[in-house]
Amino acid sequence: MARFMIFGSVGWDRPIWLDSALSSGARILGYAGDESGSNLPQGRLGGGGANAAACLRNANHEVAIWSAIGTDSLGEQMREALAALSIDCACLQEAEPREGATLILIEPDGERTIIFQHANRDINQTARQLRKRQQARIDLAKVKAYQPDGLYLRSLYAGYEDLQGLEEAWCVAHWPQVCGDGALPADILIGSRDDLAAANLLEDAFAKGQLACGGRLKWAIVTDGASGGEIISETQQLRYESPAIEQVDATGAGDAFAAGVLEALTAGADIVEAARNGAVWGSVTVGLEGCAQVRAANTYPAWRAGQTERA
Repeated sequence: MARFMIFGSVGWDRPIWLDSALSSGARILGYAGDESGSNLPQGRLGGGGANAAACLRNANHEVAIWSAIGTDSLGEQMREALAALSIDCACLQEAEPREGATLILIEPDGERTIIFQHANRDINQTARQLRKRQQARIDLAKVKAYQPDGLYLRSLYAGYEDLQGLEEAWCVAHWPQVCGDGALPADILIGSRDDLAAANLLEDAFAKGQLACGGRLKWAIVTDGASGGEIISETQQLRYESPAIEQVDATGAGDAFAAGVLEALTAGADIVEAARNGAVWGSVTVGLEGCAQVRAANTYPAWRAGQTERA
């Protein structure tokens, strides 16, 4: 059993299952599943931090999450959902309730589109409100006291630079959403081909990643969905393959992949083995509805357990 600390958002997603693919100008039917009878918004636990934490906890590791959650009834529901997953919530910080909802539009082939719905039409004001949540400062003393074997940076909270000193813990960061301008304490950067291309980071990806990490970076992983992806260092360019999948819901697959990579690295895997473990966890996720749910034990198999079985 290893110990992980996750820095990332916790949200409440409202999945809407569509009867056809998204298309401009089309008329599409969607099923929202509003059958609970609850006064709270129908939906499920989500957010990049919660997605990764749920996978690692399912693999029987100790997991703590660092995030900011509103003080309203919905925030309390999120806390209860995290507790049901046995995730350590001691580092959660309070934030103002967030207006609006996160809509997950799921097409028949499982591809998803995320819409952050907000009540305020002023997009700039909404962006300021979201950035304010990132000001929940990381307490390095608390992080050290937890003695993590691995860290996942899904969001950058104030004080993230202080984590540079935790070199004994593997650190994986989601790229390009997080970018440290020389101070990002990441050993591994993981980003999708589409996201990196859109941010002009795909060409010379490792060199650009080194600039973000101030020289600490060991590998950059460029994911490419079902076809696998590339693993790039200063001197090497490798590939990994993904298992064949039947996609149901792609929500959280990237976070599951990152969690699987981190889990395997802390257990002693090399980078190719770690990427393959991430691909297994990602493929498990897309075959399920949602990611941060209570699952049967070992839905996400630990890498070390797999090595024992193969031996």
